[in-house]
Amino acid sequence: MNIVLYGFPEATTHRLARHYALRIIEHPDQFADGGTGALLPLMRAASNRQRLELYNALLRHEEQIDAVIVCGVEGCSMATMLQYGSTQSRFYALSGTLDEEELFTEAQLILDARFAEGNRLNL
Repeated sequence: MNIVLYGFPEATTHRLARHYALRIIEHPDQFADGGTGALLPLMRAASNRQRLELYNALLRHEEQIDAVIVCGVEGCSMATMLQYGSTQSRFYALSGTLDEEELFTEAQLILDARFAEGNRLNL
């Protein structure tokens, strides 16, 4: 299971990684084909060039990405880019007004559903 997170606090990212036994990676090119799962926390890209590089990397790995979860989509141009660059059935947007516990719970509901779907497909 390969997950992309955007706009998540570092503590929540690490908590999700521990909860689902996912390794945290720094770039989409580090996603593995099957096997171990990975969690990619994205930081805000500083320049248009960085956004374009990230977008192209996400497109290269589109089939490997099981979920893109964005927190705080309100007024965020990066969220639009992530939505456009991901499979629509795998894109999830959460409000930026959630506290860390609410954010963890909402992300957990999404990931539990994605893991359950993945398990059904592998039966």
